[in-house]
Amino acid sequence: MNDDHLNNTQSSRLAFVSDIHGNLAALEAVLADLAHRQIDQVVNLGDSLSGPLLPAGTAQLLRQVPWLHVAGNHERQVLRLPLDRQNPSDAYTSARLSPDDKLWLSSHADPCDARLHRGQLWAGALGRDVALCHGSPRSDTEYLLETPIDETVELAAPEEIEERLDGRIASHITLLACGHSHVPRSVRSASGLLIVNPGSVGLPAYDDDHPYPKSRYHRVENGSPDARYAVLERAPDGWVCQLISVPYDHESMAALADQRGRPDWAHALRTGRMARPAAKKV
Repeated sequence: MNDDHLNNTQSSRLAFVSDIHGNLAALEAVLADLAHRQIDQVVNLGDSLSGPLLPAGTAQLLRQVPWLHVAGNHERQVLRLPLDRQNPSDAYTSARLSPDDKLWLSSHADPCDARLHRGQLWAGALGRDVALCHGSPRSDTEYLLETPIDETVELAAPEEIEERLDGRIASHITLLACGHSHVPRSVRSASGLLIVNPGSVGLPAYDDDHPYPKSRYHRVENGSPDARYAVLERAPDGWVCQLISVPYDHESMAALADQRGRPDWAHALRTGRMARPAAKKV
């Protein structure tokens, strides 16, 4: 896709959601909060359904809203990996989606698709100065703004962010929205690009044993069970960003996770933190 295809229409107030993970109650709370705001366009940055909660109900609701949808790594895994190679959250989701749900899921734009301009997703309704990705511009499984160190994630150094941008952001882009890490952040890159992660609508904490240079296991914890999203508004001096935290009936989703045999999810949904092993008595 070249610049001639870009729509010059510029939406002035944008909302970004990400990482809903089948949490229907959290999604409904965000929708109710959005209804009180004047938003021109809502963008979903991916990982919408995967998890032990309500993937089919979440899909049904999302199919009714006029949002732009970006594919995340869990969309790719649910649609492309054989069932016996999917993790428990993806496999649970795959088994509960209808063929129509999967067809809808497959229609989500993939920012890493080589057919798109320099690996980015251009959304004409957002204006030519906005780019989208799920993880980083080069991978749907790469944190853009965080670096795992020991058992935590820290704000990535400016040079780390620039490396992950990989020279894929054109000079006329002023806003890049990403998800994946579940950590709400608004960061200015060394080149002046505003990068916003709205955080996670549906899962405020998780752990991961994927190896990184400075970590073999890490936790992501937002410290509260609230649903997160972001609102961006164009202003004369640049983008104004609001990182929004919405309370909702998280206990209903935590109880459901318990019923599904996922105490890790239940603890995360109740507290925004991951459970620690009990200390050994001496």
